[in-house]
Amino acid sequence: MASDDFDAIVAARAVYPVFQPVVSLNDGRPVGFEALARGPDGSRYHSPTALFAEAARRGMTIDLDWICGVAACAQVLDLGLRHVPLFLNVNPSSLGTACPADLQPTYRRALRELNLVLEITERRGGDPASILHAVAAFRQQGRRIAIDDVGVDPFSLNMISVLAPDVIKIDRSITQGIEPSWARTYVLNSVKVEAQTTGAALLCEGIETTEHLDAARAMGATLGQGWLFGRPGKLPTTVDLSPDPLPLVTPYPESAATPFAAIRGRAQTLPMSQHMLVPLCALLEDMALHTDAVRILFAAVSKTTPFDDRAWKTYNHIAQRGVGVAVFGREPLAPLGADVHIVPLPDTDPLLDECALIAVGSHFAAAMLARHVEAGRADGEEQLYDAVLTYDRRIVIEALHALMSRVTSLPPEAPQL
Repeated sequence: MASDDFDAIVAARAVYPVFQPVVSLNDGRPVGFEALARGPDGSRYHSPTALFAEAARRGMTIDLDWICGVAACAQVLDLGLRHVPLFLNVNPSSLGTACPADLQPTYRRALRELNLVLEITERRGGDPASILHAVAAFRQQGRRIAIDDVGVDPFSLNMISVLAPDVIKIDRSITQGIEPSWARTYVLNSVKVEAQTTGAALLCEGIETTEHLDAARAMGATLGQGWLFGRPGKLPTTVDLSPDPLPLVTPYPESAATPFAAIRGRAQTLPMSQHMLVPLCALLEDMALHTDAVRILFAAVSKTTPFDDRAWKTYNHIAQRGVGVAVFGREPLAPLGADVHIVPLPDTDPLLDECALIAVGSHFAAAMLARHVEAGRADGEEQLYDAVLTYDRRIVIEALHALMSRVTSLPPEAPQL
């Protein structure tokens, strides 16, 4: 095999892992190890940057993710370090995909025997619903989730609230930042809100000096990673773990069948006509259209109140601002821009008896949730809906999950990331 032949490297599974300790900042002892990939020594694909860049160029990122992850699992299994948490990097586009057949025996054994932490990288890609499904399946086994490189791109901040990770890894650019900046402050406020809400641990990456260590502690981090504690290398044959355990966050509850079901017994609804719902929706639409507070906007369209042209134009404009927009409704839905995800619903879906508009950002979460009811009278007008506008983040996220569950389903048979 030529050392610079990428196809041959992938075919031969010719990558190997190195491991970097993740430590408790209380005592400097490891709480686990992160697996990092390397290509063949001496080849131009030895560095992970070159390796994954070529995989992305060829559309082979998922294949490489699986090869690297299973290679790391194999080494930990061979050394018998089953008690040591193993952080495995995975690109969002790989979540929910099936393990290649030749790697399945090792991966199945790793799922049975190892303490795996799925570390979701911040690189864009992958469908949000697929990510949610894969993470839910992984967590059902009592395993942990980490969000990596927080601070590089808005993607991870958006997904933190949705995934409720056990470990939030703050990027080295934040850890090593010398001068204060609004971007740095925004990231830190966002992750600290999430950590205090769910009990997730903050981990600072890139700790290379005692000054970086002091900065990490000042940010509220309890975990750290960087050259000050150890460079990537061979996995030790024995590991004396810190007594400080990794947290195991209680994730958001399994989603309700529909968004409106998420509020039963938790919020008071009011009888409203269709035109009364319009200003409630406008509150959230304007937030998405004119501010950076909203990064995800999902809408469910009732079968009795389809969107008009104004609404379609508004949602196109919102999507063009970089907000993740999805619209759920009965076919045929009006054509939207390429950045809007359209989800057609079957006539039997109970969601068609509801209207929902859900807006989520790093600091902001709100939902207008309404269910069609029998005609009646409310303030002299025809009563069409029981409705509520809620800013309770947990209710909002659960309602969001109810919509995301309709986007895709887990593919399967083979074990998945």
